[in-house]
Amino acid sequence: MLTAYRSNTYIPKLVESSKQLAKKFEFNHSCSDETGRLLAVLAGQVKEGKILEVGTGLGVGSAWILSNISPSVQFISVDNCEEKVALTSEAIKHEQAEFIYGDWKEAIKEGPFQFIFADAGAVKLVEASELYDILDIGGTLLMDDFTPEEHWPDEWKGKPDKVREFWLNHEGLVATEVYLTPMLSAIIAVKVRKEIN
Repeated sequence: MLTAYRSNTYIPKLVESSKQLAKKFEFNHSCSDETGRLLAVLAGQVKEGKILEVGTGLGVGSAWILSNISPSVQFISVDNCEEKVALTSEAIKHEQAEFIYGDWKEAIKEGPFQFIFADAGAVKLVEASELYDILDIGGTLLMDDFTPEEHWPDEWKGKPDKVREFWLNHEGLVATEVYLTPMLSAIIAVKVRKEIN
């Protein structure tokens, strides 16, 4: 009999409560458990400094990060929806977390960041250069919600993917696309020191 091995099914209590909050308010754009487990792994690699989440939603991604955050790391999450920020900050009481309502660029002054979870559309392309600039040398960036190319609808085929082009081919990054499920992928990138010729 063949056995299939997958990520464990354990959901931290903080994540479970955030998922219940999202369900209560019928918010269907929270990160998947697969993304969440990757967030927890990557967040746990940051031993000092700051983590930024762009796009709080109702705190599911935040909860995954905070479930494995090191004691000396500060977590900042920003969202342009005041109601979501208010609900999330009320639901997640964590001494290392700060939830900010407003344009994500208000968090730039808090950088550089050692890990960034970019979970909002505009920062992935329109404001990509600014996002890159606040990532610390050696810092990691994660973006989710990509559809693997073999599952693109017909209207996407043959057209450039500008987000992938920017992040996967940026000379200041070492980046790769990883499959989280057969239908969902993410980009992980590490900022490297640019050589001076």
